[in-house]
Amino acid sequence: MLLQRRSTCVLIAAAVWIAGCSPSPPPSTTAADAPPVAEQAATGDAATQSAPLPAVGATLAAYRWQLESAIDPAGQSIGALFPGPENLLGLEFTDGQLGVTGGCNRIGVGYQVLEPAQLQLGQARSTMMACPPLLADADAAFAKFLTGTLQAEIQGETGAPVLRLAAVDGTTLTFKGQPTPETRFGGPGTRAFLEVSPEPCQPPASAARPCLMVRDRHFDAQGLPSGTPGEWRALPDGIEGYTPVVGEQHVVRVKRFETPGAAGGEPTVHFVLDMIVEARTIS
Repeated sequence: MLLQRRSTCVLIAAAVWIAGCSPSPPPSTTAADAPPVAEQAATGDAATQSAPLPAVGATLAAYRWQLESAIDPAGQSIGALFPGPENLLGLEFTDGQLGVTGGCNRIGVGYQVLEPAQLQLGQARSTMMACPPLLADADAAFAKFLTGTLQAEIQGETGAPVLRLAAVDGTTLTFKGQPTPETRFGGPGTRAFLEVSPEPCQPPASAARPCLMVRDRHFDAQGLPSGTPGEWRALPDGIEGYTPVVGEQHVVRVKRFETPGAAGGEPTVHFVLDMIVEARTIS
């Protein structure tokens, strides 16, 4: 169906990331067993009310947190944490693991929620890719902040919360929350791997994302390719969070979500990018 081209493979992530392995979380954590969405108090001013302690862990895991401001102990903005509009830093909280998003390297830290509304952080772990200076500085500044014990405060209405993390020295980072796909679709979804062709299909005029030609790929527990790739098929709605790159062919790890169809019809399938695990330059 598609013309075969010679390609050079460039691995973007180690096999341990392909297989979905991650460092062991701390002995106990409130995020792993918490319900997917925190309940907000029914009374009071929701725009200024802090989330109660039992809800902090659940709210952290229910949102992706994009960095909005970073202030050092002297009240000055920490410019290193804002490397550019293409690299907006943030945090994700999953199963007792805090992950940095938007940077160059993948940084992960185990955490626990403690009283009174504190985050106890473990040892940070990071991949070791060579990065441009601005991104390298951003990674280093974020990793430096994510140590020890941080005060955590969550304010705002359900659906648009604000997270403030403060270090002992007074450094304060403020984040704006966006619901995770798991929160939006009401479940954890399933993991899948897709190979994306560099030859896109023709999208409908109203498509919010480019139509993609994809096929299923399979990997074993060690992150090595296994089985036979599936047949190429069109994905009219594309993959949320994924943008094709001219001259490159990608293998991506995605989360697959299904929502019930109207009036008993076929369910709607939605794919969300987790990470690019492989890129091939097409000659």
